[in-house]
Amino acid sequence: MSDIVVLAGLSVALLGLAVAVFWWRLGRAVAQAAAAERERWLPRVEALERERADLTTRLTDTETLLDGQREGRERAERHAAELRVRLEEQQRAAEARLRDLESARERMKIEFQALAADILEDKSRRFSEANQQQLGQLLGPLREQLGDFRKTVHEVYEKEGHQRVALQTEVRQLLELNRQLSQEAHSLTRALTGDNRSQGYWGELKLERLLELAGLEKGQQYLTQESYQDSEGERFRPDAVLLLPEDRHIVIDAKVALLDYQRATEAEDEAQRGQYLDRHVAALRGHVRGLGDKDYSRLNTLNAPDLVLMFVPVEAAFLEALRRDPDLYEFAFARKIVLVGPSNLLASLRLIAQIWRTEQQNSNARKIAERGALLYDKLVGFVEDMGKLGEALDRAQRTHQTALGKLSQGKGNLLRQAETLRELGVAPNKRLPANLLDDRDAAGGDGPDDPTDQERDPDPSR
Repeated sequence: MSDIVVLAGLSVALLGLAVAVFWWRLGRAVAQAAAAERERWLPRVEALERERADLTTRLTDTETLLDGQREGRERAERHAAELRVRLEEQQRAAEARLRDLESARERMKIEFQALAADILEDKSRRFSEANQQQLGQLLGPLREQLGDFRKTVHEVYEKEGHQRVALQTEVRQLLELNRQLSQEAHSLTRALTGDNRSQGYWGELKLERLLELAGLEKGQQYLTQESYQDSEGERFRPDAVLLLPEDRHIVIDAKVALLDYQRATEAEDEAQRGQYLDRHVAALRGHVRGLGDKDYSRLNTLNAPDLVLMFVPVEAAFLEALRRDPDLYEFAFARKIVLVGPSNLLASLRLIAQIWRTEQQNSNARKIAERGALLYDKLVGFVEDMGKLGEALDRAQRTHQTALGKLSQGKGNLLRQAETLRELGVAPNKRLPANLLDDRDAAGGDGPDDPTDQERDPDPSR
């Protein structure tokens, strides 16, 4: 009986051992299968992680670029608002000046007409045909001066109207510039992938476009690629030279390399991006040193200040360099170089264009003042000549009356003596006009003698 129990216990133990071995092998197989499945999916998971990190980096770069474009757009909008306010102020000032000019012209016209009417009304009764011709000769130059004055005022009004229209057009162009920012981002990517020489040409084209957009005229208010020579024979060819009133100049350089900035925007991780941005800042510093060594102010043919504008044609590259190196602006300014991007350069160029318009208006105002002074001097001379002419006419009238008195008044007057001769038998071929004889009788031909005749001949009968 005990053997049976032992055998039964052994059987149960063996059966439990077999079941344990089975479950152990089954768990091992499941673990191996899970490990194999994990090994099979692990590369794909890692690839997805890398792709996620790359997408995150690109998203960050895109957000940075969008922030730069957003800042540029906001600055452009603020500048557009300032330009609109300035346009309204200039329009009000121009309208006020125009009203003053029109009022002054009307007052001068009324005063001149009144003065001329008074003079002509007072003297016209005494003018002969010859005197009328002489008056026309006197009034001719004055009429020409009035015509020139009217023409100058009309030209000033037309120019100010054109300038208001031009300023409105510039504001619309500035608003259109906001719309073109996205398009320029694509063209910028294509331009930045070229070499330094290609980027230099692209920077020059971008600079000239801003010059035209600001309303400056090539050859009149700015020059490009002009050659200059210093006292030692060394030649210089700046990208652009701004011409200012009073024969002043400002030099602009646009040959800035941006390859490292382009590579920074395409970097796969932040460390690589930082390296390229450091190289971008170093390239800008090197360009600043090169411009500082050129020293354009020593050129005798350029009346330029000590400062040179260094144009960075990409707004985002300009702002990123200043963020990466806050001392970059001070570094450049210490070497008499001013860093400018598209936004602040455009604002500066528009200010220069406004300076030119103001100079033109001041020049027109000076011309109007000069012509007004000439007109006034001519008017004074005319009034003086008319006064002298009136005095001469008065003297001629008095002389004429005196001569008529000697002819027809007094006992010894000429008409009486002539008629006495005719009555005594002289047979003339002609007779004196009847009106003279009537005037003699009306004046009292038998009255007292003319005092002049008495002094000259007290007894005319002798």
